[in-house]
Amino acid sequence: MARPKTPLLSVTRIAEGAIELVENTGDVQMVQLARHLGVAPSSLYSHVTGRAEVIDLARLRILEQVEPIGSVHDWRDAVADLLRRLTTLYARHRRILPLIFTTTFTSERALAVYEPVFAALIEGGFRPGQLRLVVAAIEFQASGLAQGLPAPAMSEHIRETLPAYTASVDHSRYDLATATEFSVNMVIGGLEALRARPDEP
Repeated sequence: MARPKTPLLSVTRIAEGAIELVENTGDVQMVQLARHLGVAPSSLYSHVTGRAEVIDLARLRILEQVEPIGSVHDWRDAVADLLRRLTTLYARHRRILPLIFTTTFTSERALAVYEPVFAALIEGGFRPGQLRLVVAAIEFQASGLAQGLPAPAMSEHIRETLPAYTASVDHSRYDLATATEFSVNMVIGGLEALRARPDEP
């Protein structure tokens, strides 16, 4: 029998299969991924070392959808650009977020997405020890925005005893674009305040 012209498996196909599986089931395990791709589990291990690498490949595949930020000299623009892009991206892949936020980045290509932001922050006067904290704050903000506000608890007793909370519920209408710009302003404002106190952590 002639060999297929294209291999049945590749790291790209594994990553795409993992994303599909998570979007359908909320998780990815090696046996289920093999079944989803129509191969034996042993075939996966010819390309990857295990579940952690599969998740990292899925994360890279998702981050490849982010257009390169390029060289940005103003840290405010870099922060705003990254937060907007990640929020849009994560909103398309909500179910995989719990997985990619509990595994370690290992792909250099995935890390390279953040390099222009790191560089802009250094040029903007932030200390090297602050950089990962800033980017982590952007990441978690984007993830939270993408998942939206949880459904609020409400009852007559709550309305009677928690008026401030009740007002927050009655006046909240979640819109992703509006919430994103609110968060952009909040994050940049907080970082501006941090820069104004250079001696603080």
